Amino acid sequence: MTSDAMALVATAIEAATAYERPDLVTRLEEARGSLDRSRVRVMVVGEFKQGKSSLVNAMVNAPVCPVDDDVATAVPTVVRYAPSPVAGAVRGRGSDRTTEPIKIAEVASYACEQGNPSNERALVAVEIGLPRRVLSDGLELVDTPGVGGLGSAHAAATIAALPAADLILFVSDASQELTQTELEFLAEAQELCPTTAFVQTKTDFYPDWHQIRDLNIGHLRALPHPVAVFPASATLRRKAIESQDKAINIESGYLDLMQFVASTRSRLAATVTSSVANELRSVIDQLRAPFEGERQVLTDPQAARELAADYERAKEQTTALRNQAAKWQLTLNDGIADLIADFDHRLRGRLRATSAQADAILDEQEPAAIWDEFTEWLKRRVSRDLTRTYVELSRRTDDLSAEVARHFADGRAALEIRLDGGEALSKAAAVGTRNDVEADPMGFGGAAMIALRGSYGGLLMFGMVAQLAGMAMLNPATVVIGALMGRKAIKDEGRRRLAAQRQQAKITSRQFVDDAGFEVGKEIKDSMRVLHRRLRDHYQDRADELNRSVAESMAAAQAAVNANNQEREKRFRDVTAELARLDHLRAQVDALAEKSHD
Repeated sequence: MTSDAMALVATAIEAATAYERPDLVTRLEEARGSLDRSRVRVMVVGEFKQGKSSLVNAMVNAPVCPVDDDVATAVPTVVRYAPSPVAGAVRGRGSDRTTEPIKIAEVASYACEQGNPSNERALVAVEIGLPRRVLSDGLELVDTPGVGGLGSAHAAATIAALPAADLILFVSDASQELTQTELEFLAEAQELCPTTAFVQTKTDFYPDWHQIRDLNIGHLRALPHPVAVFPASATLRRKAIESQDKAINIESGYLDLMQFVASTRSRLAATVTSSVANELRSVIDQLRAPFEGERQVLTDPQAARELAADYERAKEQTTALRNQAAKWQLTLNDGIADLIADFDHRLRGRLRATSAQADAILDEQEPAAIWDEFTEWLKRRVSRDLTRTYVELSRRTDDLSAEVARHFADGRAALEIRLDGGEALSKAAAVGTRNDVEADPMGFGGAAMIALRGSYGGLLMFGMVAQLAGMAMLNPATVVIGALMGRKAIKDEGRRRLAAQRQQAKITSRQFVDDAGFEVGKEIKDSMRVLHRRLRDHYQDRADELNRSVAESMAAAQAAVNANNQEREKRFRDVTAELARLDHLRAQVDALAEKSHD
């Protein structure tokens, strides 16, 4: 089906070139590019040590992703087709992206926590190319780091990458049912990529995996979108391949999983083909319009006046679309402004609530005693706030593009846009607390000095009173009073130090929240401005296209009016032939679109 679409696009490009419509040629080149780039990106996500890397290895029948009890994936590992085995370490994004060639044997030292602790190499991903038939049709597998809970830094980075995913394989082993944290992550992920499957791994290791599977199916029914469930065993898959045993392969669960992935790819390819068919229809209609109008005038010269009026109205509409005050421009500008304002408001509100909760925790505890645990909680909470705000914003950018597209009646689909939050959430995840909060113990000597200072005044005052009463300055009563005042001084100093410690902890936590919000806020706003320019340029090009089509239709009709009888007859034959060619091409496109919907 893709090859048929490519052939039709090539024919349409030839036609647009012959009719001197470079704007339509550019549009068709973009459509051809979408067919060239057609691939299915499958994101393999889940908690740590659940069998994600083993799953990828079993799917491609190659030990490309490092697997061991003490090995953890540090950066995403992308596995795609290549004529021969290759690997590369990717740094930077967009125009700053670079790929350092590495050996396949070195992948572990780049992709894993042991060789690349805390991603000290500053990698965006590790890419691997393999000559595998399963990958040759555009399948692309991405082994991601363990998410470590919905609010972790890894989870935020994974969520940011999900808009580019076509299918999510969420992995959890058969040792226990899905946790609430895992279900929350899945719900967030489905907002960005509704096509989701759950792979329950290590079924060969846990005899009761059937009961766990049934429990998980019940949990998954509560999610916004349906989730296909696949019990799987990488160990059985490996044995099946080694022994060429079909029965073991079926038992491993990978046969059903691979069929599901293949059907998903076919469905996505059909969607791309259908989108390209819509582009072709729109282009063909614009190419037909001048010939159709010209044929009407050649057939019935009296229709020229009515046709001219129609063209004038169409020209007014297309001219209005090109105007800076056009409705689509207002919709776009207002929409972007609203998105940025809402993003800022929602993010500030969430971070403010997190700061308030952090202050409440610190008011109830001794900060130094819980500091490590508290900072981990704070990082997870802030990461969750950033992730949820990003998910909402990403969804609304798609809605905005569709809303702008409705101002155009040419049948062209809305521009598919993907908000790139990877850089923003990665920077936020890298933010650390500026200072540690440590205990400030008084020690025995310090406590003694504080007690001495506190008791001295009491001894002196009450000793003088005792002397006036004819008693000795130091007596049992003044000693007891001095001891009590010394004890009170120690307690007051302890409370003072705890209050200072809490104040320092609050300042540090607020600085962390502010730093994380500042980093992600700037990056997301910059991304929104880039999206604004992309949408503006895209739809401005559409307005220019429509305006040119109307202008050419008017010129063709006017030429037909001015032609003499002999010229009119010859031109009628030529126009009829051109329309026949375009109608034949349109019929082929309609057949392709119908085939893609089957």
